[in-house]
Amino acid sequence: MTGQAPYRLEGPDVARGGAQGRLPRIEVVTSPHESASERAAPGRSRLSLLAWFAGAFALVLIPASLWNFSRPPVYQAAASVLTVVPEARSGAGDSSPDVQHVEIQRQLLLGRELLSDTLERVRDTDQASEMADPPLLTPDDLRPRLAVEPIPGTNLVELSATGGKPALLATLVNEWLAAYQDLRDQEIAEQVGGRLAHLDEQAASLQQRISEKRDALNAFRERHDIVTLERDSNQSLKRLKSLQDALAKAEDEAIQARARLRALRAAMDHGEVVVPQEQAAALRELQDQAATLRAAVAELNKRYTEMFIQSDPSKRAIPEQLARVEARLEALQRQGITDMVNQRRQDVEATNTRVLTLQREIEEQKRLASRFSASYAEYEDLKSDMESLEAMQRETENQRVALEAEGVTDYPQIEIIEPAYAPRDPVRPHYARDFGFSALGATAAGLMTLLALLSLDARRQGPRPSPGQVTGVRIWGGDGDGDAEPAPGLSGERPRPGIAPPPAGALPDASMRQLMGGEVEALWDLASPGERQLIGLLLSGLRADELAALTPGDFDLGGCTVAITGAAPRQLPLGPALCRLLQDGDPLPAWRDDAEQGLQELAQRIPLLAMDAGLAHAQEVDLQALRHTYLVYLVRQGARLTELHRIAGAMGAAEVQRYAPFSPGGASRPLEQIELIYPTLA
Repeated sequence: MTGQAPYRLEGPDVARGGAQGRLPRIEVVTSPHESASERAAPGRSRLSLLAWFAGAFALVLIPASLWNFSRPPVYQAAASVLTVVPEARSGAGDSSPDVQHVEIQRQLLLGRELLSDTLERVRDTDQASEMADPPLLTPDDLRPRLAVEPIPGTNLVELSATGGKPALLATLVNEWLAAYQDLRDQEIAEQVGGRLAHLDEQAASLQQRISEKRDALNAFRERHDIVTLERDSNQSLKRLKSLQDALAKAEDEAIQARARLRALRAAMDHGEVVVPQEQAAALRELQDQAATLRAAVAELNKRYTEMFIQSDPSKRAIPEQLARVEARLEALQRQGITDMVNQRRQDVEATNTRVLTLQREIEEQKRLASRFSASYAEYEDLKSDMESLEAMQRETENQRVALEAEGVTDYPQIEIIEPAYAPRDPVRPHYARDFGFSALGATAAGLMTLLALLSLDARRQGPRPSPGQVTGVRIWGGDGDGDAEPAPGLSGERPRPGIAPPPAGALPDASMRQLMGGEVEALWDLASPGERQLIGLLLSGLRADELAALTPGDFDLGGCTVAITGAAPRQLPLGPALCRLLQDGDPLPAWRDDAEQGLQELAQRIPLLAMDAGLAHAQEVDLQALRHTYLVYLVRQGARLTELHRIAGAMGAAEVQRYAPFSPGGASRPLEQIELIYPTLA
């Protein structure tokens, strides 16, 4: 056992006496401890442990093996089936996997109708006698033995049957496939025939409607004088077009007539001679006569006097003839102008009249053409309806021809890739594998039995493992201690009044030893069960004077509590480790038979345990130090000082005040919010 290695710093005035009081003592403590397992002797021999292991191993392995090898073998017969149409397989259609299609075929294969047909087929084979054991009477009896599993990434499915008779299983699967093929063929025949009948009925209905529509169309065409199927070839539209062309020509003629009239008047204004074409020759003849006579008159006037000319009848006749010709010429010109103007006016009036007449005729013809257009639009609608019916008839006929030629390929069929054969080896149970699992379980049961035995031995032997090496600094003592006693370990021991505790309410000594966690663990590891009872109760809040009054009735080991009676009644919780220790204790408490002497003997052993554990200042480790350590543990968690009496019993205000320096900063907490169990007892 490794001892404690303390380092102490003490004031020089301690050696010289108490002239200036004692300085605080500072101690660095390092306390490594041996684990209890290193000190505890094995409770059982290896032979005993081996016997326990073998017993647990056999207790598990033998029943498991009997169950394993008593199971009957289960065989499985399987067939591989392709569930797509031949075109898809050969590349004419879509050859990609169709999960939905495969799942639909799976539901069909497991349908009640197909399974009933399968049972009837199996009963007609030479394997019918095998169906009695186990009984296969209904589809519900058969369905649990069948399975349809798709092969991922393909349109292949595996049909399988499981059971105890290999020959029956192969027959069952093959008859199952045959029943499915017959069901598909029947379904295809029914559905294709039904579709053909429906198409025939649809075609007959369309033919009747087309005939009725054609008759109505012919009657409409005759009623509205629609000569041909061409719109522009009909009489009303042709007449309208002719009138429009004539109107355009008449308007051009009217414009020309007005232009000729205006030109005639312009020529008259400029003094031009204008006569009709038929009078032009007579006008030119008169103009020529007038010119000849004027020349003759001018010659007479040059040769003769006016008197001489008037006196000579022959000569006088020439001027007179000129006058008559000029008069006729003037009259002819006046008449010609009048005739020309009248003719031009008549031309204008005639063309205007023709234009007005054509306009009236066009308006009338437009009304006729409008009625024809409306009738023709209706005719076009009738013709379009008939064409749609004819197109539907052709489409129906095409569907019927296609259905007759390729209708079967539109329905999923199956192709057996590999039929089912009677299996040779069972698929389950896996006897060897399950025996291995049984052996592993038996081994685990044996190991758990050993662990339970070792754990039970460890609990009965008591000590628990040390938490390891603990290092800390402890400071105690100093001015104001109330006495000038030399420091322990330097000039002598502090006097001890046996185990007599200080009276209730006495102030704790400022130099009282406070144990660290590792030191308490060291004491607990070395203590006997009776010493552990004493240490545990002090670390639960009991006063030293309350220990002797304890009776077995004060303990509630089911609830892990102890009831304190007397001047400060209360109920304190007990740590799990202490509670287990008390449950195994006999007597309870350990000093029950001779409370005063037994308790004094145990109290005197506490410093000896501290010395054995190698604790520094072991002689200061007593009952009060243990209780003081527990109260400091509570206060350091932030426990309210005003509630300490609920754990420690009656305490005066001055005594409580001594624990104030150990309280952390901030608001304190009620006892319900802190951990009341000391770590060593947890």
